[in-house]
Amino acid sequence: MNLHISNGRVIDPASGLDAVQDLFVSEGKIVAIGQAPAGFQAQQVIDASGKIVAPGLVDLSARLREPGFEYKATLESELQAAMRGGVTSLVCPPDTDPVLDESGLVEMLKQRAKMQAKAHVYPLGALTTGLKGENLTEMAALTEAGCVGFSQAEVAIVDTNVLQRALSY
Repeated sequence: MNLHISNGRVIDPASGLDAVQDLFVSEGKIVAIGQAPAGFQAQQVIDASGKIVAPGLVDLSARLREPGFEYKATLESELQAAMRGGVTSLVCPPDTDPVLDESGLVEMLKQRAKMQAKAHVYPLGALTTGLKGENLTEMAALTEAGCVGFSQAEVAIVDTNVLQRALSY
């Protein structure tokens, strides 16, 4: 589908662009800014006058309620809310219930998020088992499962030897 977004304030930090422009999209990809490419026929035109057109935002600490707190919100509702707010990628800390300290849990979360076909989910694995600060997790396995980094969320590591091992690893 070809889309023409007209008269929007296009902001692209990567190129330094900040101007009222038209944007042309074909098959989900931006094909031109400013002037339509030769032969471009839009199936839909959106008037973005007075609105900002920008790349998707990234939430670097999205507290997803799954697993463990589905009574507060579901993965589907969280990702839908993110997309409606312009957030296309979410990094989620490991302080879910159960804690994201096993590769199977990370794989399940990634698969469930992918099935939603909404925002991208990038999990942070737990640095220590159960976020207890005592034993390091299998960080290599968690990375293979899809973790983009490691965190203790809001739980401090009291034992500096554990922290030193984590940093060395």
